[in-house]
Amino acid sequence: MNARPLISMRGVKKAFEGQPVLRGVDLDVFEGQTFVLLGGSGSGKTVLLKHLEGLLQPDEGSVMVDGHELSAGDPAQLDAVRREIGIQFQANALFDSLTVADNVAFPLRELQHLKEPEVKARVDALLALLGLSDAAALFPSDLSGGMKKRVAFARAMALRPRVFLADEPTAGLDPLTTETVDEAIEVAQKQLGVTAFIITHDLPTAFRIADQVGLLFEGRVIEVGPPEVFRASRHPAVLAFLKDWLEREANARA
Repeated sequence: MNARPLISMRGVKKAFEGQPVLRGVDLDVFEGQTFVLLGGSGSGKTVLLKHLEGLLQPDEGSVMVDGHELSAGDPAQLDAVRREIGIQFQANALFDSLTVADNVAFPLRELQHLKEPEVKARVDALLALLGLSDAAALFPSDLSGGMKKRVAFARAMALRPRVFLADEPTAGLDPLTTETVDEAIEVAQKQLGVTAFIITHDLPTAFRIADQVGLLFEGRVIEVGPPEVFRASRHPAVLAFLKDWLEREANARA
């Protein structure tokens, strides 16, 4: 593990109309790790993620990705860093008029201007890795929810980014499909070597794929550690989050 984190946040604060959302976030993610950030609805997870994407600037504090200060607001630097980041949006954001293969190929054609044989080779390899080879000619409307998530993930990986960011990658999926998507993320992360930062409220996903888990609570990241350490935490906020999740799952099953 490198001594210098690939992703780092220090003292990050953000408020909207005087209402604080992030109250001093400190966070490190090292190269090759999968870091999963948990938190309840409205806790500020997406706001935090948008700082890593460079879409929001902190009111106070610093945001570093691969040694670059995103919070400086330098457009040229932001553009350079974003080319090292693959993003999977919660709603997938696939192009309905393009096939699966063309959705995955889109950033390669638009941003890298690769020749078609190289585009095809890279797309074919990604689809094979994620078990989507038979879906290459299908359109998003032909796909299940889990397949759409995997296609969105393949597109995020197309530019071979160093960092992968995902917003609730298993939201709205049934348990079996969720496990399939989790496995796809694990396989690709290990084989492609990206550093992943994933936000979710889904505990099974967190414990299945994470190297490190943290909880966003009252605007700060607390109790960071491997899944087994997080599960054993006696921090009141962690205990409350785990209890609330178990109760919601029991009610959903009922």
